[in-house]
Amino acid sequence: MFDPDEFYRRFQKFKKIDYANSFYSFWKYKVNVEAGAGHILDSTHMRRTVSKLGPILRAWQAYRPFDSSVCLERLETSLGEMVSEYDLIRNISLLEFDKAPRNVLKTIWHKLGRVKEYDGKENSYSRYYVMATTKQLMFLWGQTLAFDELVRDKMPPSDYTYVRMRARNNKWTFTMWHNVMSEFQERVLEMPEFIDLCHTVCLKEFGNDEIIPYGQFIDLYYWIGAKK
Repeated sequence: MFDPDEFYRRFQKFKKIDYANSFYSFWKYKVNVEAGAGHILDSTHMRRTVSKLGPILRAWQAYRPFDSSVCLERLETSLGEMVSEYDLIRNISLLEFDKAPRNVLKTIWHKLGRVKEYDGKENSYSRYYVMATTKQLMFLWGQTLAFDELVRDKMPPSDYTYVRMRARNNKWTFTMWHNVMSEFQERVLEMPEFIDLCHTVCLKEFGNDEIIPYGQFIDLYYWIGAKK
C-alpha cells in the first residue's frame, strides 16, 4: 500500500503541523487512561474527555459550515449513549476489524453520524457526512481514517470503492464505511514492516504500543501526500 520509510517521513512532518499536537496530545491522554481499569468514556473520565475533544474538533473543522457549538452539544449526548459500545471495541485494532461486532459499530456510526445532521437525528439509511463521523471516531478509537476530501482523493482504488470513494462523495452509508475498513484491514495485514514500524513509533511517542492508531497513521500518510 505504501513504503514504511515514506510513512515515517510523513509522520514526522505531520507532527509539526498537528494543530498544536492535538491528536497526539489526546492520544497520550487516551493511552494513559486506558492503561488502567477505566476508559475515556466511563463516568470518571467522560467530562474531561468531552472538554478535551471539543476544542480539538472545532480546530480541525470537523463540523464546518455548521454551528460547532450545536454539534458539540449533540456529540456529548451521543458519547453518553454509546459508552457500552465503545467499551466493546476500544481494544480491537484495525488488524482485527473483522472481530468488531457489526451491530456495535453500526450503533456507534449512527450516534456519531447524527451529530452533523441538520435535525440532529439518526436516519434509517445510515448515510452521514463521512468526515465528521469518522474524524470523531478516529480520535476516540484510532482505527478509522478520517476520510476528508484530500484523503479520499488520494486513497487507492479497489473493485468495491473505486467510484464511491472519490473526493466529491462526502456522504457514506455504514455499509460503505465498513467495507472500506475491511479492505484496509486486509491491506495492512499484508505489510508486516509497516506494522512493526507502528509499534516502534508508538513506543517512542506514547511509551505504549498496546493500542496503535492504525487508522490515524494511514490517514496522515495520504493527507500529507496530498499536501505536497
